[in-house]
Amino acid sequence: MSDTLLTVRDLHTHFRTDAGTVRAVDGISFEVQRGEVLGIVGESGAGKSVAARSVMRLIDSPGVIVNGEVRFEDDLLVGVERGDGPDDEPRQDPEMLSSREIRERIRGREIAMIFQDPTESLNPVFTVGEQLSEIIGLNRDVSAAEAEAIAVERLREVGIPEAERRMDDYPHEFSGGMRQRVLIAMAFACEPSLVIADEPTTALDVTVEAQILDLVKDLAARYDTSFVWVTHDMGVVAEICDRVAVMYLGEIVEQATVDDLFHDTKHPYTEALLGSIPRPDRDVDGLSPIEGIMPEAINPPQGCRFHTRCPHAREACLHAHPDARRVDGGGDEDGDVAMPTADGTTVTEVAAASSHRAACLRNDSFAEAGYWESAPLDDAESESASNAAESASASAGDTADADTSTGSTFDPDADPLLSVRDLRKYFDASDGFLDRLRFDRDAGLLPFSANREYVRAVDGVSFDILPGETLGLVGESGCGKSTLARTLLRLVDPTSGDIVFDGENLAELSKEELRKRRKRMQFVFQDPQASLDPRMTVGEIVEEPMQAHGLYEDDREGRARELLETVGLDADHYNRYPHQFSGGQRQRVNLARALSVDPDFIVCDEPTSALDASVQAQVLNTMKELQDEFGLTYLFISHDLSVIRHVCDRVAVMYLGELVELADKDDLFESPKHPYTRALLSSIPVPDPRVSRETVPLSGDVPSPIHPPNGCRFHTRCPSLVAPDGLDLGDDEWDRVRRFVRAVQRESPDVAAADAQTTYFPDGLPAGDAGATVERALSLASDGAWRDAASLLTETFVEPSVCTSEVPTLESPDGLDRIVSCHHYS
Repeated sequence: MSDTLLTVRDLHTHFRTDAGTVRAVDGISFEVQRGEVLGIVGESGAGKSVAARSVMRLIDSPGVIVNGEVRFEDDLLVGVERGDGPDDEPRQDPEMLSSREIRERIRGREIAMIFQDPTESLNPVFTVGEQLSEIIGLNRDVSAAEAEAIAVERLREVGIPEAERRMDDYPHEFSGGMRQRVLIAMAFACEPSLVIADEPTTALDVTVEAQILDLVKDLAARYDTSFVWVTHDMGVVAEICDRVAVMYLGEIVEQATVDDLFHDTKHPYTEALLGSIPRPDRDVDGLSPIEGIMPEAINPPQGCRFHTRCPHAREACLHAHPDARRVDGGGDEDGDVAMPTADGTTVTEVAAASSHRAACLRNDSFAEAGYWESAPLDDAESESASNAAESASASAGDTADADTSTGSTFDPDADPLLSVRDLRKYFDASDGFLDRLRFDRDAGLLPFSANREYVRAVDGVSFDILPGETLGLVGESGCGKSTLARTLLRLVDPTSGDIVFDGENLAELSKEELRKRRKRMQFVFQDPQASLDPRMTVGEIVEEPMQAHGLYEDDREGRARELLETVGLDADHYNRYPHQFSGGQRQRVNLARALSVDPDFIVCDEPTSALDASVQAQVLNTMKELQDEFGLTYLFISHDLSVIRHVCDRVAVMYLGELVELADKDDLFESPKHPYTRALLSSIPVPDPRVSRETVPLSGDVPSPIHPPNGCRFHTRCPSLVAPDGLDLGDDEWDRVRRFVRAVQRESPDVAAADAQTTYFPDGLPAGDAGATVERALSLASDGAWRDAASLLTETFVEPSVCTSEVPTLESPDGLDRIVSCHHYS
């Protein structure tokens, strides 16, 4: 049997639109070996998702596969040749499977797909169990009862607690991470040979992402499953992939093993991608963004498609279109075959899947192109390059920012610009008056009472921000970061507490008084497209705050044009509309608008989360330059801790409405103290396959902010729970007991195995009552009584802990240069 599972040759997928033909995938070739994880990476618009969907024949109109071959083992999934004329329909190979055969024999059974958004992939009107059982019933010859039993087992395998009970739950009753686990269970329901995962962790918190990656690696090993993993996150690539294909404008420009790609990079685009990524494991002195933006796929540049943005481009790059050739010294004599395509260019067969290939004229294989003999490309003198760049986008104008130092410029001894004390923001969680009514039959003449329930979004937060400082705010989704940001600027009114800005308590100001002072405090929102009015020009958008505050009445247009240039845009873009700009440029417009009223303090709520890594680097560098130039103070909210390390001076960690740790950036990353901080930092994938990391596992989801846990709010998920008084357990024994308790809570199959005791307690069970409890829990788990086992362990080991009964204080313990809220330091 061949080791090659999937073979893709010269695949072209185009979309025919009124504006022209979009060449989304334009001649890619690759292979996937058995048991291998192939990563496909690149910026938005590179063609990654279209390539993945083309393999599955999931291209909707107006898209069409116009050329190429996709072979899965012995089955021809795609066999298409271009028509003789430009308007002729592609000719299909008679051996190509029909749509019905694809549905019945391939999709779900042999090749499964995990999509990015689990909400869109799950039907909200059917239970999770119904959807999972249906897939199993359609693709496996089993009865309905057997399908349901398999579905329960799959949910348990992917870490869904109480899997049998949750079969009856609907998708909206699961968290985002749990919904993604359900999709993975569906993908593995029929034990496919290949899974195509399209950005499956992009929308997840870093802790959930780490759990999903560990889960996928475990399931892949268990079922010997291959993966095609589509992502823009190079950290995930380093973590999970064996080989990587880098796509740019519909083509694969480099393909190599993951180690070679990171440490022996051959293509300038790959170099630029890696240079634009902040790293969580060390500080870097500024990022190196890719110049410009990706051209449109309707009229891609002639020659090398990357030459309009490449720092190494020469005149030869304007004319020669390089294919992907070997760069690891193997040459093409090992059996590679040059195949002619309909447009006269050639594509080279991939004979050795492990070879390192790059489509760059600097490669010695392209000596005949005369790259080194040609002159360096000067866009000002090259009409061809200028036209190519102009056709790329009406908004071409993003330029690379100079590297900037991330060194702190604020004075740590200065008086705070912003002081927050015991700030709380509660939201009424009752649906209406009737929902609040409670009946008490023993209450006499007034048996009814009205009780309110509140979402404790922000619950007693205190911190300071110094002038010129960037304070990072991190935590999982739902912990209260965005609500805190909006409350600081009084976009929502606080329930209680003080917000002292430059000596004045904003919480006590009237709306009129607040309006006068708000010009000193501005907000940059997460989505640059949703926060800009599409009916206004960018000039009008930047001028709007000036008009609201009566500023620059004599020359608002001049001020707006000046600010556009300040944030790296062209002043001539003044009359353009938001849709004519890229995502990174729209975020620059947001920055210009925030600066238009000369603020001192800017709240940035996930300002780069919707951007590609290269565009993110441009925006981050611009923000740092603006801070140095105008003395700005930032509150920077992000779930990307790599970005936080790059831009921030200090970091505050938030969990379920409370701060749990606040420290200098370097101190926090190098020596986190709170268990939640350690879990967050350990979960960040490092963009380097040679760097190993050991994640701190978290069990369960973030509890409800309506009824937060007693004691330390993190204790329900904490891997470092303080041992109860009275248990005679050493540190090592307590660590093993905690690991066992978490495994039972997750319903880990290892606990029910015959060798479970040896797995979790290799030195024997603990002595006394602790050992007896563990032994009883092992017996219950082996019988499938997971809930009883978990309850028994909770009563013995969890509830008696100080973490479940006493609220830890946020203080600075002796010997620690930070504040932390944990019983380990009380």
